[in-house]
Amino acid sequence: MSQHVLDADVRQQDYQALRRRFSMVKVGDGFGYSSMSDGDIRRELHHSKQTFHTQDRRFCHPRHRHPTYCLVFYDVADPDFVSCVQRFLRHPRFNTRAKRMGKVVRVTLEHIEVWELHRENREIVEWH
Repeated sequence: MSQHVLDADVRQQDYQALRRRFSMVKVGDGFGYSSMSDGDIRRELHHSKQTFHTQDRRFCHPRHRHPTYCLVFYDVADPDFVSCVQRFLRHPRFNTRAKRMGKVVRVTLEHIEVWELHRENREIVEWH
């Protein structure tokens, strides 16, 4: 099973670039089906220990935290998406599956915002 799932809306060239470097599938291509609703995606992620990568703001809410998956929202333009995914997955705070579980994350070019399970406030993590 793959560690990472890309949203169905991710451009095909970005998907191919990321698959070369990471164990990556896409909604509709290795994970679920292409027209899955947001709720169905989250339910499918339950107990999967996978990280879901998206540019869809609807996934970026603390109420979506779950101990068995991670949701990462990339608040960046399309040309920056692949480099931000790579940069995020290499960051020492998020570079293993165990470090990502139970979090909802917002990635920007300036910083990373993290809402962690069982913590009320978000944390701002700086890029190094």
